[in-house]
Order: sequence, then structure tokens, then C-alpha cells
Amino acid sequence: MKKLIFVLGVLFFSLIILIMINYYKILVVKNLNSKELVIKGTSEFKNQISQALDLLKEKAPEAYDMVNEYVGTIEQRKRTSMGAQKMPPRMSMADKSTYFSLTWCAGTIAHEAFHSKLYHDYRRKHPWRFWPVPRKIWANFETERKCVKYQLEVLKQINAPIGEIFNVAKQDGTHGDLNRDGKIDRKEYSVLDW
Repeated sequence: MKKLIFVLGVLFFSLIILIMINYYKILVVKNLNSKELVIKGTSEFKNQISQALDLLKEKAPEAYDMVNEYVGTIEQRKRTSMGAQKMPPRMSMADKSTYFSLTWCAGTIAHEAFHSKLYHDYRRKHPWRFWPVPRKIWANFETERKCVKYQLEVLKQINAPIGEIFNVAKQDGTHGDLNRDGKIDRKEYSVLDW
């Protein structure tokens, strides 16, 4: 009987801990945009990102608001990606994506932020989940198509060159499958250079 009471006590205590952890995550999700967006990198990088954000603010204010809500940090890195599961959500921007052009940079920021939006919208709709958000919710071919579609809308709003619009319009969501194994996973990240 003592063993049963002990086991039930441990289970109850574990459940309380899980609820507290998840409650903290819910609070963080509800307050994603409580801080100002932080840009980390060289002064040239910070300037380019700031100009891209200004372009979004002026010509695509909805995209600008979304970036500010779903991204906490934009960092200069070797590869472009979105760490939506990080707290705060962290976007990495490669120099190729950052400096190709100002409009390309702004479109890429909107694209990556949309991944974070998908992730956090799911967290808000499923606050009782103790386990991680499935990658299929925010990082697979279907979600890439959604992010590409959003990026295309933003590029049109900010009057991007037709070549950039065409380049994005022809993407089918599989551009992230660099090793062509039929899925987007961490293996692609190691060879990604944009």
C-alpha cells in the first residue's frame, strides 16, 4: 500500500510539474511580442535588416506586425532558418539572403516569420500539449508552400523586382529538400548556404 501511495504521489507531482512547465510556455506564447525585436550581427547586417524592416513597415505593415509578433531575434548566421521553438523565437539570416537585395531580404524575413506564426498559432490552439509541436505543423513541404505564398504576396506589396517575384512564384515548397530524400529535416540545414 505504501508503494502505491508513493507511486501515485510521484505521478501526481510529475503531473503538477508538467502543467507548470506547459503553463509557462503558454504565458510565453501569449506574450511573444512583449519585447522589441533584437538584431544581432555586424553593423552592416543590422543596417540591412533595419532597412528591410522599415520597407515592410512602410509597404507591407501587416507583414511587419507579424514579424514583430512572432520573431524575437534576427541573427547573422551562415544559414537562413527559423527557430520558432526557441524562446524568444530566433531567425537566422545568411549573408546571401540578407544582401542579395533589400526586397529579397524583406521577403525572406516575412517567409521565415510565417514559419514562426504557424508554430505559435498551433501552440495557442493546443495549450494542453506537453510534447513539442510536430514539425509538419511549421516545417514541411506543405508549410513551405504556405510560407512561399506569403512571401510572394509580400514581395508584390513591397514592389520587388519581377525576377525576384518570378523566382519565388516558381517554388513548389520542395526547395528546402536539398538532399532530395523527400523530407525537410536537420540534414538539409548542414548543407544549406542561403
